[in-house]
Amino acid sequence: MKAIRYFAILLAVCSYMPMFAQVWIPTGTETRRPSALQFDAGVNSYRGDYYGYVSPNFTYNHGNNFGYSFSLPVNSLLVDRDPLIEGAKTGKIRDIDYNSRNDYARVLNYISYGTYNQQVPGKVTYSFYTGRMIDGYIGHGTIVNKYQSSSRFDSYNPGVMADLNTDYGGVQYFSNSVATFDVNAARVYIKPFAIYNKVRSLFSSSNEGITYQMNIRGNVLDDSGRLSVEEEAGFDKTKPDQKKKEIRPMSKDSRMELVENDPWYNRLTLGFTNAWDRSAPVQISYNSNGSPVTEKNLDNPKTSETSKVSIEGFDAEYRLLNLPFLEFTPYADLNKIKGLPDSQGIHYGAALRLGTKDLNIILKPEIRRMTANYAPMYFDSFYEIERFQSFPVVAPMRTKYDTLKAQPQGNISGYYHTIYINFFHLGFEFAMEDYGGKNNKRIFAASYIPLGSSFLLSFYYTKKGYESGGQAFQVDENAQGAAEISKSFGPVVVRVQNYRRYFLNGAEKTFQSTDELRFLISGGISF
Repeated sequence: MKAIRYFAILLAVCSYMPMFAQVWIPTGTETRRPSALQFDAGVNSYRGDYYGYVSPNFTYNHGNNFGYSFSLPVNSLLVDRDPLIEGAKTGKIRDIDYNSRNDYARVLNYISYGTYNQQVPGKVTYSFYTGRMIDGYIGHGTIVNKYQSSSRFDSYNPGVMADLNTDYGGVQYFSNSVATFDVNAARVYIKPFAIYNKVRSLFSSSNEGITYQMNIRGNVLDDSGRLSVEEEAGFDKTKPDQKKKEIRPMSKDSRMELVENDPWYNRLTLGFTNAWDRSAPVQISYNSNGSPVTEKNLDNPKTSETSKVSIEGFDAEYRLLNLPFLEFTPYADLNKIKGLPDSQGIHYGAALRLGTKDLNIILKPEIRRMTANYAPMYFDSFYEIERFQSFPVVAPMRTKYDTLKAQPQGNISGYYHTIYINFFHLGFEFAMEDYGGKNNKRIFAASYIPLGSSFLLSFYYTKKGYESGGQAFQVDENAQGAAEISKSFGPVVVRVQNYRRYFLNGAEKTFQSTDELRFLISGGISF
């Protein structure tokens, strides 16, 4: 806990596809590990006990588009301190790691093809990702945003993100778990002006004014925004006189790669999203002593009543400005929770990018107006817990859906503002949410700081359901995050990591957050 607090204070002063050498990397930055056979080994501290930790890892990338990574993390007991673990002995594998069928998915770090939400004028792009997920999202992130599919120590869920993008429309898909597919979301979008111009061109004797020259390139940009080999050299063999293009930073709030080839009729986007939890808990089953009944092989509280929770939304955006150093895209989303009377909210926002590829700032202010029984970003960083226990944390547990059903009628207004700062290889992100009243604030803060070629600082921190600004960085049951410091010594890397996640504590009748502190040595061979 102390390590997370120190990093949170540091970020407060100086300022969510993850890699496993770094706990957080800016969205859109290269997230794949190099092709290698590697290992992590060391000691960790968890709830007062000490474990030996070892995790062999195999990663292979087939070019820039396709890659996969697998590992086998094992925690074995070294020192058992009071209170003693029943039946434990030295060398025993930690119970919570492999006691449910979902836990065996821990061997999967990721399988990835393409770049999610990459739009390239004149091209059809598509992607698929399944694995550890920190920043799962759909569309503008007003329904699904910053989803963490593995926010619990005692349950592992590799999530899924996939999409298909064209000049005329596309589709996005999200799921929280490739094993259970409990939470899902799909978004379909169209570009009506582009479709109209295409249809018109089919019946026109002249296509002048409605077609544009496609950018012929050897390869699409990879995640980190590098050029193709020909462009790096400053020429294209097929077009000797072609000028070098301005390259955009890739992020979920600034998706276009190129300044050119972006006609006005390709800038309006209309979308429809449907997100659902197919069996959301409504009522929890309890033992006679008041503790929740746990489902065997699932590590979840047993539910006496479930319901399908579905959220639908319409969205629209128009890219007003698309210049080399300036991009401005206002948008509006209208969402509603089906099954709850008059549960709806509207989001007005804009994405403003200032700067170049290597140095840029992205501002994303968003105003929200909604009814009291509507929840923006319903599926978020805390939802793996909120399915059973709403925030702020209280005992006994009460599910998120049941909490919203009990809300009195009324209207709420507030905001969710985000800023991204990218300075060459350094990345910072900060977000604030506030609706006034009691326990209606949220904060997200993260940074990725490589210092030189051998030292790295990386962390993220998020908290939900607090009342005053002074409580934002007070690490308690409503906070989660992770931090890492690493230093290379030749072929060996020394790491100090701290993860704050949740586990189901039946004795306390609630989910609790706690820290796992790791001291690791990493090494291996690349190929």
